[in-house]
This record gives sequence, structure tokens and C-alpha cells, in this order.
Amino acid sequence: MTRSRSLFSTVVGMLSVLLLVAAAPSNASAQTGRISGTVTDSSHAVLAGTQVSVIGTRLNAVSDGSGHYSIGGIPAGTYDVRIQRIGQRARVISGVVVKAGEDTRVDASLATVPLSLGGMVVSASRRAEKITDAPATITRIDAAAIANTVGNSFAPALKEVKGIDFIQVGVTSVAINARGFNSAFNNRMLMMEDNRIAVLPENGLPVGVFTPTAKVDLAGVEVLVGPGSALYGPDASNGVLTLGTKDPREFPGTILEAAGGARSFVDVQGRQAGLFSGGSFGYKLSGEYQQAKDFENKNIYAPIATGGPVSPELNADWNTNVMRGSGALVYYMPNLSRFELNAGASKSNGIGQTSVGRNQLVNWQYREGQLKFTNPNWFAQAYATQSLSGDTYQLNAYAQNRLRFPTLSEDSIKHLSDFPAEGRLMAAEIQNTFAVPQLNGLRLTYGGQYRHDIVSSKRQWLVDRNTGEDITTSQKGVYGQADIPLTDMFRAVFAARYDKHELFDGQFSPKAALLFTPMVDQTFRVSYNRAFKSPTVLQYGFFFPDFAPLVGVFGNPNGYLIKNSAGTVVNTIAPIAPETNTTWELGYKGVLADRLFIDITGYRSNFKKFMSPLVIIANPLLATPTFAFDAKTGKQLTGSTGGIQIPLTYFNVGNAQITGTDMGVKFLVTPTIAINGTASLQKLDTIERKPSDPIEATAFNSPTTKFNVGMDFANLYNNQLHAGFTVRYVNGYQFLSGINAGKIPTFSTFDFTAGYKLPLYNSSINLSVQNLFACRGGTNAIDGWLAAAKPLKYTAGQECGLGKKHIEMINMPEIGTMAFLGLRIDM
Repeated sequence: MTRSRSLFSTVVGMLSVLLLVAAAPSNASAQTGRISGTVTDSSHAVLAGTQVSVIGTRLNAVSDGSGHYSIGGIPAGTYDVRIQRIGQRARVISGVVVKAGEDTRVDASLATVPLSLGGMVVSASRRAEKITDAPATITRIDAAAIANTVGNSFAPALKEVKGIDFIQVGVTSVAINARGFNSAFNNRMLMMEDNRIAVLPENGLPVGVFTPTAKVDLAGVEVLVGPGSALYGPDASNGVLTLGTKDPREFPGTILEAAGGARSFVDVQGRQAGLFSGGSFGYKLSGEYQQAKDFENKNIYAPIATGGPVSPELNADWNTNVMRGSGALVYYMPNLSRFELNAGASKSNGIGQTSVGRNQLVNWQYREGQLKFTNPNWFAQAYATQSLSGDTYQLNAYAQNRLRFPTLSEDSIKHLSDFPAEGRLMAAEIQNTFAVPQLNGLRLTYGGQYRHDIVSSKRQWLVDRNTGEDITTSQKGVYGQADIPLTDMFRAVFAARYDKHELFDGQFSPKAALLFTPMVDQTFRVSYNRAFKSPTVLQYGFFFPDFAPLVGVFGNPNGYLIKNSAGTVVNTIAPIAPETNTTWELGYKGVLADRLFIDITGYRSNFKKFMSPLVIIANPLLATPTFAFDAKTGKQLTGSTGGIQIPLTYFNVGNAQITGTDMGVKFLVTPTIAINGTASLQKLDTIERKPSDPIEATAFNSPTTKFNVGMDFANLYNNQLHAGFTVRYVNGYQFLSGINAGKIPTFSTFDFTAGYKLPLYNSSINLSVQNLFACRGGTNAIDGWLAAAKPLKYTAGQECGLGKKHIEMINMPEIGTMAFLGLRIDM
């Protein structure tokens, strides 16, 4: 009872403070005024996303889709107002007089700059802020930079993002990771699309190439490197990739784009957006079709019987294509609020890598529908997504079943090897943010999320095979953040989030940062973050005995006992549980002399209970055989007919410590010429595991050194030509994830881009040449067949040349030169 009274008293006290804060504006309103206005560019088009700040205070606002902004609670006096937006030249308007109880009008026009430093970002604090003020390592690729890419190949721009492991898997397929522990099925970076969680519930992977968003509808891409769970929750252990689409009022008109190039690449896409009903409603429609003949290689899988012939990959179709489209209807209200209803879908064909082989993707579909409300203080949304595997089947199983059942038809073999899956995700979120002018611009953000997943493998390869029921899980999370101005130079950021997954213990994710800004656009910071990653349905719900001869893949919901032939327990494996990542960062971001932007961060990450890739935990075929038993039921893991199995699973290995540095630099040689560079160094300092655990479980799977350097040239030849190049270097490293085992050799590449504005129809031609010149430090070859215990045979040897191929992912094709030419028309 005493504890309950104490809790009640605490709650009453907190409510009292909030009521006092809420009441304060009414008492102070008579002594304060307001600044408001509209921001446009030099052609009088409105500019959304412009930050307007009152210099000498923490008071600021961001312009909405109509270019309008409003800043209230300003004490009477005379101020300088700073107005800035990425892609525009910043402007300071001096001598703005604010009178008590009045609204001072300050309109502004910003000139466009060909190349910019810094800019505005959203992902770090879930609200717009200057990149130099963001308490995290973050990079933004804006709409103008995306428009200069070819086809749907904006992804190569991620090569230049600081801190990112960029992996080119195919002509159009890429993967990214940050700060270690990558895998063939990597999900340590959370993907978001227009505030939606963009993951496939049936495997936990990011939506990636299945996105319904065409490139012409992208307003920007942001990459936050490092822990992000305090605001984003599960799966943001190593970072967040955010895609934002264009608002119809900010980006009206028609865009048409067509591109073609190497490897039979064809891409056609378009977007139409506009307003109606006097500007109260907006709409947009976009769509894309893309195809390519991907690079190829041929894998060899294990024999179906001991001493029998190997199983070569058969009939792999390397023709990739995707159709995607989306649309939205937006209602704009006078009070800067907006309602949006959007929907999108995609259908894809190609080849996708897994931890146990490869899948032939056949009519894989992804769909989304979203309703959201936004205004300057509130955000609310509800959405649903669905992914369907179509007629996808396993190439590894197809190769082995072809040998196992030589008399069956090809369609029957594909059916035996199919990989059916359906994942449905339903989620809702509400968020509020507000500033307290009486506390020098203190800004508070808080919210809550709910997510419900329904997953089915059609009773084939997940635990629904045993239960006969779809797998359902729910997750709930609440979060809050306080951005606290301490002095004119110091500011503190505190955030915290609590998440509860119905299958695992609750997780608390705190965040704290102290920022020192001795002058405008110069910020030093020290920060603490704790993030976590929940196990995916694969890690706790896989159940696929005999996926290969004598080999099975199993989730780890109960833990395992590993016994020898005498029945003695030789190893104990605990049930899979969330891993945590606690990271300290020390960083600096600044713009020097309006010509040099520097972003450098040193970090130390401590992982606890980090999750292994898919590894073998017992082997009954060894001279000293071992067998795996479910720790809860006591049953031995066997094949579908009761035979022995070599089991692969996931488990929490132990603790690990990583230290590293991420750095980005941009120098404006002239207003139209820039030198860019990024570099990342990381080191696995320590790793703890039980001596009885397999050594393969400790695979770091990431390069220790990577960098890129390049130049951009804008507004050349009468402001009609732009060009650029990038040199990328990645140090070689060992990789192990399931049967994908070997060394990724050191490589370096040279990319080139160029574009020319045509005089007709506001059109342009863009050229992209990737891997024009490359060097590689060695080659790989299959050692008999693919298996976790049989890494690829590596042959060292430095080779360089035009069109030289190199590999970026084990057991996937070597990547060569890719040249694309596109025509874009903006109307």
C-alpha cells in the first residue's frame, strides 16, 4: 500500500508540473509576440522544410508544404532571423522587431546553390533540425541528388554514406550494414518508408528492392548510423535507413524518365502530382517498370548421399524485373494540418540469397496501405503491409531434388522445392511534440507504437508446420525525448523507450547526449545510446528438417542440450533472446568558413548476448558424434522421417566490444566544385563465448577499413552540365553465414556520373558508369560444394583493369562494369 501511495504521489506531482507548464503560456502571452511568413525560392516557388530560427534563442520553426512558418512565444525585442534549407543559400534578416501580442511578418526568398554544405535532417530526432545540431551520425541524400541518378539506381549514392558497409549484390540489388556483425540475412538496420516500418515479417529483412516507391517520388533518403532504438524501437540496433516521398503541394507536376544500358537494363518510370478543390486536396501517382540481365555464377550444393555426386545449381533465371507503383490523396487544412491516404504495391522476379542457398524469386509481391495525420505538433498513423512469396522456390533444394527424384517433372520438382511465405504487419503510432518558449525553447517529444505480425509458411518451413496455425506476435512501445537548452552554447538531449515483445522480456532503451555549440554550425557532442534487436521469426520459429540431405534448420525458442554418444551433455545453448548494443560516441560536426563540412565520430560499442549467424551446433557424422536435443521437451532433433540431422540454428553467443571511427568531409573548392570523402575504421576488440560453442558463431563479417573519395562538378558549361566521380576502397575480410563461408577479397572501384540539361521541356540526360575501373585482391572457388565447414578456396593476387570484376558477397556473382543512360523530363 505504501508503494502504491508513493507511486500515486509521484504521478500527481508530475501532472502538477505539466499543468503549470501548460498554464504558463497564458500568463506570459501578453509579454510575447510572434514571427511568421512564407519562404520561397528565386522563382517564387514555395519551399517546404526550411528551418527558421531566432538567433540568440532556441526558438525555431520549419516551413510546411505551403512554405509557411510561425514562431510564437518570442519576448518583445529586436532580433536577427536565420533562414536556411538544404540546396539554398542561407540568409540572415537583421533588425526584426517583435512587439508584445503582435505578429511580425517576415517573408524570405532563398537563392539556389549548386552545391551545399550541411543541411536539414529528420531521422536523428524525428523532427527537422540542422545536420550540425543532430545528436547522431547522419547523412541525407536529397531530391536534387536523387534526380541526377539513372533509373532506380539511387542506391549507389549510399556508397558515399559515412559508416555504411555498402554491398553490391547484383545490377539492381544492394545490401547495407553498419558497425559489424553482418550476415547473408542481415536485419540489424531498420528500414522506414514514410514513417512505416518497412520489413518483411516472415524473415525480418528490410523491404529493400521490394519497395513500392519509384525513384521519381523520393524526396530524400536519410541514413542514421549507430543505435536508434530510443526513438525507433526494435531492429534499430546498428542504424536506420529512412525513405521519404514527395508531397503533392511541394512537388507538383509531371516527371517522366526512361533509361537503358548494360546487362539489358531498362527502366521506365513516371510521376504525376497536383492540387484540386482550390488547393485543399492534393494527389500523386507514380509507377515504374525495370528489368535487367543480372551477373551470373553457378553454385554447387551438397550430395544427396554420402559419397554421391554433388548437386549443381540448375536452371537459375538471372533475368530480374520489378513493377512498382503507389498513389496518395492528401487533404490540407487551414491550421497546417494534413490527412494522407496512400497505398502501393510491387511485384518482383529475380534471385535472392539466403543463409542456406538461394531462392528463385517468382512473382514476389509487397503491398502497403497507410492513413496518417500530421500537423506542427501531432503525428498519428495506422498502416498495414503484406508480403507474398508467389511461386518462389529454393534453387538449392531444386538441385538436390532433381537428383533425388529424377523421374518427376520440372513443375513437380519446383513444387517440392517451393518456399511459400506470407507476412502481414499491422501497426499504429501516435506522437506529440511541442516547445515550451518560457523554458528557452525546451522541446518535448513523446509517443507510442503498436505492431501485430501474422506470418505463415503454408505449413512448410516454420513452426506453423507443427502447430497448423499461423504465427502471431504483438509488440508495444512507448518513447519520449527532451531537447533541453542549458545555455546559449550547451544543450542536452535525453530520450528513452520501453518495448515489450510478447515472446521476450521487455527492453529499455535510454539515450543521452550533451552538445556544445560555441558558434553557429559548430557542434561537439558526447552521447550514450542503448539499443536492442529482437529475434526474428526465423531465429525462434524456423523448423525445416531435411532442407538438405541429413541437414536441418531450426529456430531456437527453447534452447538445446548437446550430447555425445554416451548421452553426456557437452554443451548447453540457451533460448534465443534479444541482443543489446550500448554505445558511447564522441563527435564533431561543423561548417568552417562556409567551405568545409566535417563530421567525425569515434565510438565504442558493447554488445551483450549478440546473436550468431546460422551455424551448426551438433554433428552426428563426425568421428566424435554429437546430437542436439530440445532443452524443454527433451526430444532429439531428427529428420522428417526420424533420421539423424546436422542441425543449424541461431543463439546468443556472448559479449563483444567494438571500437571505431566514422568520418565524412566535404570541401567546396568553388561554389560549383566540391571534394568529398568518407572513411571508416572499426576493430573487434574482444569477444566472449563459451569454449563449447562453435567458433563460427563469432563471425564479425565486416571490413575493418573502408573509404571513398570523389569530386562533384555542378553548373558547368553555361550551367547545363554536372559531373562527378567516386573511388571506393574496401579491405578484405572473412565472412560466414550459414553455408556462405569464405573471404571477401580486398577491392576498389571507380564510378563516374554526368548529366546535361537540355533546352527543351525542362529535360536532362544523365549517365552513370559504375565499376568502370576496379582492382581486386584475389579470387574464390568452391571447394567441392557449399557448406559452413567448407569455406571457399581463396587465391590471393592483385589485379586491376577496366571492367575488372570483383565480388562483394560470398557465393554471389562477381560484379563488373555497369553503364546506364537516362532521359528525364520535368513538367
